Amino acid sequence: MDIEAGLSTSASVDAVLKHVDDLAAYPQWMSLVHSATRVADAEEPTWDVELRASVGPFARSKRLRLVRTVHERGRIVFERRETDGRTHAMWRLTVTVTGAPDTAASRDDHGAGATNLTMQLHYNGRFFVGVVESILQQNIDAGRKRLSELLAASA
Repeated sequence: MDIEAGLSTSASVDAVLKHVDDLAAYPQWMSLVHSATRVADAEEPTWDVELRASVGPFARSKRLRLVRTVHERGRIVFERRETDGRTHAMWRLTVTVTGAPDTAASRDDHGAGATNLTMQLHYNGRFFVGVVESILQQNIDAGRKRLSELLAASA
């Protein structure tokens, strides 16, 4: 399963990065991420993440250990890396943040340049993929709205 979502905002690249480069910030704007706690003693930046969603009267949760494997300005990658010795489905979240060229055509009404956020999620598991995809899409739409509100409030 591969899902891509995007957001364009007048917020700066730095303002957007503040909300997407540390998984501990995700619960503020992405309800699917119930918790994300930084693992203090890990060699690489690592988070214990709990995803939680409700489908009708049923609630499901999934725990993942995610490592930030790429951390460049404007490109961040989080990948699942469990330490229990078992084989697990791949989860990879690729985050790209770019600023539009500083031209009159790329400015909003307030004169601010546009910043584009693209998030790509790759999951190669087979368990309830159709249900997972539906839940993700609902949470992506709500998360996009909440992140936009947070970015507007911090401007």
